[in-house]
Amino acid sequence: MFRSLARKLPQARLGRRFLSSDMDEYETMIYKKLAQELEPSNLSVRDISGGCGSMFAINIESPKFKGLPMIKQHRLVNELLKDEIAKWHGLQLKTKAKK
Repeated sequence: MFRSLARKLPQARLGRRFLSSDMDEYETMIYKKLAQELEPSNLSVRDISGGCGSMFAINIESPKFKGLPMIKQHRLVNELLKDEIAKWHGLQLKTKAKK
């Protein structure tokens, strides 16, 4: 069901962002869209639905969130992903402003 956290994954390090070679095509598309628009210092995108693409966990830290309350940070991400989110059953979203 969930990918094992103990499994070692080859990863390309981009600052503190990780684009894992274990990410599927859809996770990678979401990751790249967020990375391009929000220039995050830390970003992870995981399908937590067991691989069917219906629920995602996204953790993102971006300087573009500076000065924004959490609700506005979430709205910014939701707006960027609105077409994708419409297809999902759920989203676990954690945002943080880079200090």
